[in-house]
Amino acid sequence: MGKPDTPAHHPKTPLVAIALIAALVVPLITTGFAWARRGATVFVDGDPVFVRTGASTVAELLDEASVRVDANDIVSPGLSDPVTDGITVIVRHARSVTIDCNGERLALDVVGNTVADALVAAGLDPSMGLDVSPEVDTPLADGMIITARDVFVRLLQEEAVVPFDILERPDPSLREGTRKVVAEGVPGKAVRLYEVLVVGGIERARYVRSETVLVEPKARVVLVGTKKVARRSPGAAIAPVAPATRSAQPPASGTKLTVVSTAYTPWDAGCGGLRVIERRLRIYDIPDGWGIVAVDPKVIPLGTKLYVPGYGYAVAADTGGAIKGARIDVCFWKGGQGAALEAARAWGRRTVAVVIVK
Repeated sequence: MGKPDTPAHHPKTPLVAIALIAALVVPLITTGFAWARRGATVFVDGDPVFVRTGASTVAELLDEASVRVDANDIVSPGLSDPVTDGITVIVRHARSVTIDCNGERLALDVVGNTVADALVAAGLDPSMGLDVSPEVDTPLADGMIITARDVFVRLLQEEAVVPFDILERPDPSLREGTRKVVAEGVPGKAVRLYEVLVVGGIERARYVRSETVLVEPKARVVLVGTKKVARRSPGAAIAPVAPATRSAQPPASGTKLTVVSTAYTPWDAGCGGLRVIERRLRIYDIPDGWGIVAVDPKVIPLGTKLYVPGYGYAVAADTGGAIKGARIDVCFWKGGQGAALEAARAWGRRTVAVVIVK
């Protein structure tokens, strides 16, 4: 048998070639797909987010990561820059705030984290004499209103009144408890230099920095009596009015009522002086030599005639804020202020059985 003119072909050769090509292509495809998913870190207002992306630009990357940006925000690198594996993208959002500076308002979009950043964006130095609300380290928020007021110290000079002192000098010739003014006080004059704290054009506080006295004040001089006066015993009878009343005998009949009794004079605070006594004597037609007693009208009606042991006959012709219930206040006025005061003090506070005269 003769030999063939050409070499014999093996039918398995094409299949082997195809298998080799496939073995090479598949890893390349797989490796290329994995290479296309690049790693990126996005910092959004300081918070990091790591993503795997196939985006080719920063704008596409942020869109995939659902990070919204607008024209006032800062993005670094830029939106059109390419995305490389391991890229870091910084996004800082602008916040809309209003700054009220001494009554003038400025609305602006601020890229920053705190109130201090907003003040700087408005051209204000937060470290130089500003009263700021909220505080400068407060985090920014959309819609925030920031109030800033100028703070400074102003010097102010004013004339002022210097009060006079009161000098008290003991006087053994005056009865104990009495006072006598022998020299009236006269205020002085001074010029004071103030430091005035001004916030936003409004004065907040002032402090005296210095004082120059122009006219010295003159003190008021008061003599204080130290002369001892013999006290009568509480039970002693002291004539409030005429001697006839003091020695008058109690009525033969009448309603007895036990009360607590104190005493007062027309010169006591709020009593009005002798003119009030004279008016009451006329109004109630009080007999000569009779006294006046303050009562609680709910217990003893005004106009009631009564006899007070140790005091004498009197008419209920006065009232008092402290005279409540079974209590009376007998009045002393004869002999002038000093004698009346002595009598009232000697009377003190006692319990008496008064007789209501019919």
